[in-house]
Amino acid sequence: MSELTDCFELNKTKLFEKIRNGLPIVQNTQNLLDCSDDLLFAWDGNESSLLVRNWRAPLMEAEQRAKVNYQTLIASIPIIQDIDRVTVSNECSLVALSGPRGVFILELPRRWGPDGYFKDGKEKITCRTYCLDSLLFQNNHLEVRQVRWHPNSVSDSTLLVLLNNNTIRVYNHSKLRHVWQVGPLTMIKGAKTSYTDFGEVAVDFDIAPATKPRSADLTAANESTLNQSNKTLGGKTAKQEKIEWPIVVLRENGNIYILLTSLDSDMTRLQGPITIKPQRMDNYGLESCSIMIIPSLPPTIVIAESNGKLHHALLMDAEAAEHSFNEVDDFILIEPAEYVIHVLETVELELGLSGASNTGPKDAYNCPIHLKRDIINELRYFAYHNAGLHVVTVSFISELQRYLDSESEEDRLELAASSRAEYVLCTKFDSSERINAVCGISLLQLPAGVVLLLASGQVISLKLVIDAQLLVAPNEKTQRASDVDQQESGPSFLDKIKGLLQRNVNQPILANKLSSASPHESYELLNQAIEVLREQYLKRHDLVRAEFAKHINQILLKKEQQLREIQDLEHEREIISEGAHKLAERFEEISDNQELLVRKCHSLMQKANTALPNSVVAEREFSQEVSRINKATKGMAADLETAKKMLNKQRYHIDKSQDELKNNVYQLPEKQHRTITEILTQLNGEIDRQITDAKRINKIVGV
Repeated sequence: MSELTDCFELNKTKLFEKIRNGLPIVQNTQNLLDCSDDLLFAWDGNESSLLVRNWRAPLMEAEQRAKVNYQTLIASIPIIQDIDRVTVSNECSLVALSGPRGVFILELPRRWGPDGYFKDGKEKITCRTYCLDSLLFQNNHLEVRQVRWHPNSVSDSTLLVLLNNNTIRVYNHSKLRHVWQVGPLTMIKGAKTSYTDFGEVAVDFDIAPATKPRSADLTAANESTLNQSNKTLGGKTAKQEKIEWPIVVLRENGNIYILLTSLDSDMTRLQGPITIKPQRMDNYGLESCSIMIIPSLPPTIVIAESNGKLHHALLMDAEAAEHSFNEVDDFILIEPAEYVIHVLETVELELGLSGASNTGPKDAYNCPIHLKRDIINELRYFAYHNAGLHVVTVSFISELQRYLDSESEEDRLELAASSRAEYVLCTKFDSSERINAVCGISLLQLPAGVVLLLASGQVISLKLVIDAQLLVAPNEKTQRASDVDQQESGPSFLDKIKGLLQRNVNQPILANKLSSASPHESYELLNQAIEVLREQYLKRHDLVRAEFAKHINQILLKKEQQLREIQDLEHEREIISEGAHKLAERFEEISDNQELLVRKCHSLMQKANTALPNSVVAEREFSQEVSRINKATKGMAADLETAKKMLNKQRYHIDKSQDELKNNVYQLPEKQHRTITEILTQLNGEIDRQITDAKRINKIVGV
């Protein structure tokens, strides 16, 4: 395998060596690969197990030295049905394994270890597996058309399954939550019904971005159902904002229906068929096979046909709800459509490279086309089929985004650039019936890449450019920008001067010859130089001078006009400023009057409510109590103010009396003070002596 077609060197890994032995014999476009972050999942049909490998782990020279080449996830229940689609959930906690006759959900174990494998790189792990409605598929001739994980699942476990009886079954793990009918209910056993003959069976669906319900009045049954579900799930009765997830359903005859519902409600609203504009006789395809939603603003719808046509359209809000014709099944309630689809362009893919003798339309090759959105670049998606892989770039999405982000009112939306389809991989290049279908496709991130598994066992891994605009050099971008500006404003003055100064003949520098020239030759040389100077230099300089004078005159005229306009604008600004001042004063006056009127209205409303004859006794008593408390509060506030005044007055008199006492203190003379101190000292010594004698007598007496 060349490095040009296997950039990630996955073709020689043991994982794909094992998968080659389990590829289906009947070649058909499938998707047995899926990737989530750094894990690459692949289905092994030979042993009915899921293989997983960390594709970012470095590939060693001898793969036998690696600790873990790949891991084998074994289902806890036997999977006997054929699997043609592997779909990993949004948070990489579950994997949906679906086939035409059944759907299985496999729980992924926890990851730890240096390489991020499951259970630290254990080679074989048994995972809990659920089989969804096995008896339903066993007792009825039902087939699975599409499987998608819902993006609004909190537990990352809500799976939507589209069956060929026009029903979408909603599962949470292994439990059936809802059954949404999207068309005439057909319970077929063996033979096809008339619905399939007319293409009334849904073949694919996709989930559009969430929207708010547009109907202002909801039915009471819907409200009660939502309230019961809120109580059951959260135990809270708090009112939450209601949102709906439009599910766009495609039927085989090209009709598109929209199912509006939420995950926590059984109530659904089916609308359709949605009007497609501009209208065509074939209704944009009688062999529609797949549909995809690109979450742009507004959402972009991609409709694929088996003949290789891809229709790019916008899902727009209808100006008025449109009533559709009656459905075949009278038991289906179809509401007026609130949406309309505008088809902007049609891209036709080349399905294989046919020979020169088989280029007619009757020999055109048809096959189902499967769509896969690029999560890295929203302008790009992939179309894979029995004849290879196409990469389609939708150009008008960037124009829409630029127009929505623009703040200029004069900006116009011009969708001039058409989308382009690049035939990346071709697997059919002859007129024979032999095909080499795509059995698996997976998108890698960081670095960006795509991995393809063909029916022959060959693995193609290519690197992807995140944004094609990054390939343009900066100087090339600048040149393009200048070209655009020049186209908008016309040729510049500098380019005109350069054109006038451009000469056909240059005057060379004359050098002295070794031999002196004759006078005649010198005269002719001088005449020639003068003629060249006059014709190629001086004349052109005169033209440039005249052009400069004309340009200067134009600039002066523009300057005078701009000065007059500036004066007019200054005058207008003064008038506007005076008007603004008057309006501000008027606004303040009106605001004051409004506040006064509001206060008067509040007072009148209070008096009117109090004087109502049918007022409740409790309200009257409450108002009387409030009035009594208000009066008591006012009295207490008045008493408090009086007490504060008395307190301040008393403090003033106390401070004044203390100051007078300090000033009127009597002091004894020093001699009298010393005499009194000596007398008191003697009395103190006499008392101590008597106390000592009393203690001694008590000790003698024994008391």
